Amino acid sequence: MVETAPSPFTPGYGRKPVIFGGHREELTDLRAVFDTLDFGENHSVLVSGLRGAGKTSFMTTLEDHARDAGWLVISDDASAGLMGRVMDSTIPTLINDMTPASRARLTSFGVWEFSADIEYVNRHRSVKPQLRSDLTALSSALGTSGGILITIDEVSSGKVRLRELSRFALQISHALRDGAQIMVVFAGVKVSLDALLAEEHTTFLRRSREVEFERLTAPETRRVFAETARVGGRRVEDEALTKLVSLSQGYPYLVQLAGDYAWRNNSTAPTITLADASVAHDKAIRAVEIRVISRVYGDLSDVDQKFLDAMAQDDDRTKVADIVKRMGVSDAYVQVYKKRLIDSGYVHAAGHGYVQFSLPYLGAYIRRQLAAEARDGGGSGGWDAYPAPDLPS
Repeated sequence: MVETAPSPFTPGYGRKPVIFGGHREELTDLRAVFDTLDFGENHSVLVSGLRGAGKTSFMTTLEDHARDAGWLVISDDASAGLMGRVMDSTIPTLINDMTPASRARLTSFGVWEFSADIEYVNRHRSVKPQLRSDLTALSSALGTSGGILITIDEVSSGKVRLRELSRFALQISHALRDGAQIMVVFAGVKVSLDALLAEEHTTFLRRSREVEFERLTAPETRRVFAETARVGGRRVEDEALTKLVSLSQGYPYLVQLAGDYAWRNNSTAPTITLADASVAHDKAIRAVEIRVISRVYGDLSDVDQKFLDAMAQDDDRTKVADIVKRMGVSDAYVQVYKKRLIDSGYVHAAGHGYVQFSLPYLGAYIRRQLAAEARDGGGSGGWDAYPAPDLPS
């Protein structure tokens, strides 16, 4: 029996890719901070981009580099209860994972209570617990041996979440002023990060380093496919590589998904062939439409959808003036939604007065949806001709 080689492609949520596409300069710069504690502009980082663009994988990669350098890592998302989770669960766990010598240094700060064996027992209650105090004490205990990396994913523009995130950011800013060695990374779509920056107490984040995730270039996409397969011990035929690059359109999630399907089609063969890539083509596009594109479109407001519907009438880029005519509204009205969709990452400017879809296959998906609705009577499934009878009284 021929042994099946495990796929080196990683389409699962947040899984670190074997070969990271794009942003190598940013990764190199941030990794240097972990080794040197020379922060420069890198105390705070904002990572933006559409779903599946690689934001979470980027942060997972940073977290691994930080741990390798001896840093403490606090990783969470921006859901309700963030402050409580970090202070009551994450930090106590980090403390108990520290060396006895580091824990011994923590006892002098009076922030936590420890047993005779210098194990964490409880939070010291003589003063009101604050994240600021926790972070400053942890950083002081680490000294020059490391810092604290805080990664917060899924930043949302909901008002309740933003208020809590603003308070969280305020505590971090105080800890930074107290001298704590901290790098904090927030990730989300640009419109949500902009909403966070508009909140109170987030002034320090307005000077953050920004890392924007977009589609990879064609040469970079080709490199990721070829080198990932090589790490797994296989090569990719030139025709197969061209097909995989073409179908993925540089969308990082689709790169990993298509590569995984192509790999698994015949994982015992030494080479990924055009036949493997062709199988991957159909499977990957179907999967990305179900898992990403349909949900992205469904989550948008009615007006956002109408804007994209107007764009989808064109195969390539769309003139903004045509969107105004097709929607039957003013130019100023369209400009508001154009900015929203650009900030969300689904659309980008494509020359003066033109826009284009940023998410591959979104336009084709919308065109099929609109055609299906036209066939079945506006999305009713053809039931308009068969109204349900009244129920008996």
